[in-house]
Amino acid sequence: MRALLSTGQRDRSRLALTVLSGTLAAATVAGTGVATAAAAQESARENAAKARAKAASDAAAAKAHHDALVKWAQENPVVVTKARPTKTVIGPPTLVRASSAGSAKVGGGSGSSSSAGSGSSSSSSSSSTGATASRPAPPPPPPPTSTGS
Repeated sequence: MRALLSTGQRDRSRLALTVLSGTLAAATVAGTGVATAAAAQESARENAAKARAKAASDAAAAKAHHDALVKWAQENPVVVTKARPTKTVIGPPTLVRASSAGSAKVGGGSGSSSSAGSGSSSSSSSSSTGATASRPAPPPPPPPTSTGS
């Protein structure tokens, strides 16, 4: 019985089939890589949009909480007095008082008053302690957001 293909034809056919199957495998791998990269870019784009939206909502909640705290502080002022240490320096002609009592208000600057007369070492402070137990509590912070996606 005679062979259908000669030895040279058989070798060329086998070579062509090997090249074709290798090319098909490489194209499959490249196509899978391209599809995976496109899906990863789309996922990254969606995740970035979600992160921007979450950051914007967190910033809005933080601003609302800050505004509520500022409003509460304005409605419920507190005068804080702090006794500061004083040091008296005694020299031959003068008595000098190094520091005087002061007061500070939440949300405002410090208000310290002292008399700067010659030879007078008395100081006056017109602050009252407004810290009472019947003050309302400040507004609660915004609820924590979950970090899951």
